[in-house]
This record gives sequence, structure tokens and C-alpha cells, in this order.
Amino acid sequence: MLKQQLYIDQLLERFNMNNLNPVKTPLDPHVKLYKALLDEPAVDTNLYQQYLGSLMYLVTCTRPDIAHAVSVLSQFCSHPLASHHQAVKRVFRYLSGTRSMGLSYSRPSTGSLSLIGYSDAGYGNCWDTRRSWQGYYFLLGSCLIFWRSSKQHSISTSTTEAEYMALSTTARQASWYLIGMKELDIKVPVTLKCDNTSTIDLSHHTIISQHSKHIDIHYHYVRECLLNNKFSIEYIETTNNTADVFTKPLDAAKHSKLILQLGCTV
Repeated sequence: MLKQQLYIDQLLERFNMNNLNPVKTPLDPHVKLYKALLDEPAVDTNLYQQYLGSLMYLVTCTRPDIAHAVSVLSQFCSHPLASHHQAVKRVFRYLSGTRSMGLSYSRPSTGSLSLIGYSDAGYGNCWDTRRSWQGYYFLLGSCLIFWRSSKQHSISTSTTEAEYMALSTTARQASWYLIGMKELDIKVPVTLKCDNTSTIDLSHHTIISQHSKHIDIHYHYVRECLLNNKFSIEYIETTNNTADVFTKPLDAAKHSKLILQLGCTV
């Protein structure tokens, strides 16, 4: 198991947060965070940036369960408000109750190795720009090897478009893995999983329609990959799409269920 319990203990002591009451989720799903208005003064910008920088190291190494929270809170680094400080303290409260959590890696089972990518998007859930948050991760066998939560670069006009943009980003990451495996002379079947049937249909449909002609060309990369048989795309039930944890704040029960499926265990 990979974990950073000592580092978390040091962070909580450094920022005087040892005595905070633990919570079960890194972000409150009922709280909407907005950027500061022009006349609102920033609150301790340097301290806020220290918070986020410290958390980013955790996200990169062993804590995908706080990836979306850190991604959301990072957009306020240049002008944080009291509400943003309150939100980042909640992440530390979550960490205080999950200090010993880490990524569990099991011995590979017998049989062929596969690479599976899970893709998802939360439609229009940036309250300032109405852009969508997307998330994806990859499993090599049963082991988590990559994860990311980020805000999309443009506004999508539908859930299908948001999911399609996320799937295209996931496809580019999959292609990068395929190049590396080819250099190592390793053949691994690649499957991408998405919980939106319209997005899957759009990926396979080579004719530009009224509903897709406005989508930037580079997002159609996934179609070319399918035509070249680089990977396959499969549907996955929304309730089982673990990438959902990278796209939005969740309630405690669903958050616990999904991070366990990622391999985050105590």
C-alpha cells in the first residue's frame, strides 16, 4: 500500500489543524463556491496558496479522493475569500479522519493484462463560467496508475458534448500509453468506459450533424482512434462509473463507495 500518513500529520501540525472535527467528504455538495467580486478584498492569499500547494503533493502521489476538491479550490488561489478558506479547511478536516488511507495495489491475476480508462463529466458545474468539470482515470489490470480532475477549456451546450470532450481527453491519454507500450514491445488491449450512450454514438458516427458541427475539431480525435482500432469504447452504468468522484462533490455514502473502487483503503 502507498500512503502518506506522516506527511498528513505534518501538514495538520504545520497549519494548526490537529484538533479539527473530521468530516466524511472533502467538499460539501450543498455549498457553491464563487470567485470574488471586484470590490471584495482577498483573505490571506499567501496562506491559501500554501494550503493548496501542500494538498497538490498529496493528490499527485496517493490521494485521488481529494483530486476534485483541490482542482476546484485551486482556481481561487489568486484572490481567495473567507468562504474559500473555509472550504479548504474542510479538506484538511477530511484528511484528519482519513490519515491512514492510501492506494492499495494487489498482485496481478493470471491472464492477459488490460488497460481500462474511465471517463466522466459534470455538466456546467463551474458556477462562475458554467464550464464543465471532467475527470478520468486508468487502471492497468486492477491497479490505479493515473487520475485527473480538471475544468474544460470551453463551454459545452449539452451533457453529451461535455462527456464527449472528456472522452476525447481520455483518448489522448490512452494513446500516450499505447505509444509507450509499443516501445516496450508490450501489447495491451485498451478499453474506455463512458456512462453516456449519446456520447458513445457520437464517437462512432463519422458524419457531422447539426448537433455536433460546432464542436472543436480536436475533440473528434476519439473518432479517428476508433477507426484505427486503437481502443474500444464500452458503456458503463452511471452508478458504477467511479470517475464521477473527479467531477463533482458527492454525498458521504457515494464518495466512500467510489473511492473504495479506486483502491483507496485504510
